[in-house]
Amino acid sequence: MKPVRHVSQYAARNYKRIFNDELIIKRKILSTTISKTLPVNYDAIALNIMSNYFYNNVQNSNEFSYLQDYYFVDDDKYITWIHEYIRDHYQLEYDTTPQINNTSGIIIKQGEQINYHHHIDDYDLINSPDISAIVTCKTGDIPTYIQFEYDDGRQKMMKYKVPLERGKLILWSSDLRHCFLKNPNHEPTINLSYQFKLIRR
Repeated sequence: MKPVRHVSQYAARNYKRIFNDELIIKRKILSTTISKTLPVNYDAIALNIMSNYFYNNVQNSNEFSYLQDYYFVDDDKYITWIHEYIRDHYQLEYDTTPQINNTSGIIIKQGEQINYHHHIDDYDLINSPDISAIVTCKTGDIPTYIQFEYDDGRQKMMKYKVPLERGKLILWSSDLRHCFLKNPNHEPTINLSYQFKLIRR
């Protein structure tokens, strides 16, 4: 077992590698399904996000900001539990601690999509996140996807998509351009979004 520092007793006691490498070039895309032993109520999180969507609590109303599609979320124990789950398991696997930088909700209604963007602030690189994550709380029967685009070297313009599934966690380098493809379902796709700074000890 790897050395354990500042992680929950649950994660340390039950440690096993959980992240699957979806794609590795120079920047990683990781995915896993959150363990069912973590009693997360995804419907409650979806309701939290929907409530802020209803009141149009966007994180930035500037039409040129990607945050116009990201909504504030209210403090919630389930959101905290998922954050701690990501933090503890990531630290155990990579010996680096993700420190929360931003939490938000994303809603994609029928026929809608979210265009390509990344999570780096070009005017504030120091405080920009290192890794980003989403957890899907609700989606319809027809598969929906997040799609990534590479923009460097021989991988320039290469695209890779990952299906969004309830309880699935996807992590990636925050500088990766990504989009949410059109939702073909009658039901909205609802995702919880996290951004982290990586603290190396």
